[in-house]
Amino acid sequence: MTLNSDLSLDAVRDAIEATEATPLLIDARDRGLTGISGLKTVGLLQRLARAAEGHDSCYLEIGVFQGLTLVSSALAAPTLPCFGIDNFRILDPEGTNKSIVDQRLNDFATTNAHLINMDFEDALAGLLAQTDDQKVSVYFVDGPHDYRSQLVCLLAAKPLLAPGAVIVIDDANYPAVRQATYDFLTSHPDFALMFEAYTDAHPANLDAATLAAAENGWLNGVNVIVHDPAHWVDRTLPPVSEDRTLYFNDWLVHRLALAELAPQALALAHAVVDGADAKAESTALKAAYTSLAPTAEARSRDRNTYSAGLTSGHLANIKAAG
Repeated sequence: MTLNSDLSLDAVRDAIEATEATPLLIDARDRGLTGISGLKTVGLLQRLARAAEGHDSCYLEIGVFQGLTLVSSALAAPTLPCFGIDNFRILDPEGTNKSIVDQRLNDFATTNAHLINMDFEDALAGLLAQTDDQKVSVYFVDGPHDYRSQLVCLLAAKPLLAPGAVIVIDDANYPAVRQATYDFLTSHPDFALMFEAYTDAHPANLDAATLAAAENGWLNGVNVIVHDPAHWVDRTLPPVSEDRTLYFNDWLVHRLALAELAPQALALAHAVVDGADAKAESTALKAAYTSLAPTAEARSRDRNTYSAGLTSGHLANIKAAG
């Protein structure tokens, strides 16, 4: 039951069980190291990173935010190279997250922690150049939570993973996240779901007592996947809905001229359905349209394919044998 050279699947299980009993391995909250990950998520990453020390591999995370998990993992495993990928396009309304990360890397003297300030797809495409050809033994996925991004995070990283790698997927409460995990597992039988935990709702929708428990736990849900080609781990799948309507709706929305306005349009629809004063939502929608108008006006109202100028027929070349 090998993970890398001598880190076993039992060690991964033990790390999960130890985290359930005592969330954090190293607690640096009194030194100002805070964030929006559950304490058990942070603690599990710390234990897995520490267990991976001594192997020719590294820790990698997608979605650094303000550096909580990157710094925490680096502190727990000071000899393990730890990399975090983020271009700070989301969850950064003040544009301060990168400076916070830089400051924390400096304040905590985590010389083994490195920020890759890039789009995650671009970064994964050239990752081995960043890691000095070291593959990934502990992989934390906490980037964009749309279905495509989640699945790409798994597919694009697969050739970069060390034998026996562990994948920790955050925010598994979201159905699109679970669906991506489900689809990855069903199409890659060498990987297994070792652990899953969920809360009843997103932290923003929990009462104070339940929220406090979630913050001390797995917060917005977690899935833990292990590379298990020998099939030691019983195969299970995260729960997903049989109703695929939301995914079918992706196509109905994306082909529309005003597809980018879907969030503002739905906020307006919500206000109208609630019988509320929708002035603020209407103003936001109009403002968003003003920015989009030069692009949208060049499109068809519906059934946009963005295929103009593409080849009418291209046959790939086949190299000669020998």
